Amino acid sequence: MNSQYLLARLKYSHISSLPDIVLPENSCDCHHHIFDRRFPYSPDDRRNLPDATVDNYLQFKEHLGFKRHVVVQPSSYDTDNRCMLEALRRFGDAARGEAVITYDVKDAELDALGQAGVTGIRFNFGAGSATTPEMLLPLAHRVAERGWHIQIHATAERLCALRPVLLQVPGNLVIDHFFRLPQPQPMLHPAWRLAWELIERGQCWVKLSALYHQSAHEDVSDMSALIKSFLQEATERVLWGSDWPHPNLISANKKMPDDALILSKIYHWAGNEQVRHKLFVANPAELYRFNQSIAR
Repeated sequence: MNSQYLLARLKYSHISSLPDIVLPENSCDCHHHIFDRRFPYSPDDRRNLPDATVDNYLQFKEHLGFKRHVVVQPSSYDTDNRCMLEALRRFGDAARGEAVITYDVKDAELDALGQAGVTGIRFNFGAGSATTPEMLLPLAHRVAERGWHIQIHATAERLCALRPVLLQVPGNLVIDHFFRLPQPQPMLHPAWRLAWELIERGQCWVKLSALYHQSAHEDVSDMSALIKSFLQEATERVLWGSDWPHPNLISANKKMPDDALILSKIYHWAGNEQVRHKLFVANPAELYRFNQSIAR
């Protein structure tokens, strides 16, 4: 297919050229969303985001060249996971899901989520109101019994406030968007110490996703030292995610990122094939259980 034609039809990504890298076989995008207005948003939703569908994502996936991916339930849907589950059905065994649930979830619902390909649950303390910190430990214990993980999105300051709870989470813990460590001196923030305190416990994973959340530059070059440190010193616990379709940028009416350029930066910052294989293939396969067949 003509590359310029492919670029022209990509949605929610300001990609200017084909990627200059070749990802390892079975590479995984560990963080993206699907929005489909056939499934109504929560009454509390204020962003009213446009459709970013399965077909749109498949075009994006084709362009960047990865095979596996993780569909993350966005705050727009609160605990109504139907859009995410329909996406998992369409994507098949190449995808896994992260759902949003609350106290009142029944075991039968958890069973159904697991059979659909869900391997974790998400707490978004940056947007939405469906989940609260008080729910974190009770739900963490329930899903840990199933081998699922807990994923948290929050600012660096909020993560520090949650430290006593985070240190008690059983099973695997995933922190979105590199702990949202702020520029210009991310490694001087208290959340940097928290990140290593959690990582050194052996159960915390960090997503190197949405670098534009804290970067002051379109090419995210100011994130180099931070991301290289995670890649080199926490190789067993790093993940990459695109954050497509970049809902925070859409809602703020900001320019879409050059996803190919950002992915290329992370690829080169990894430094060698061993680290790249951990980042893109081995770590996601372990955490999201891609090596296990899901009964759908």
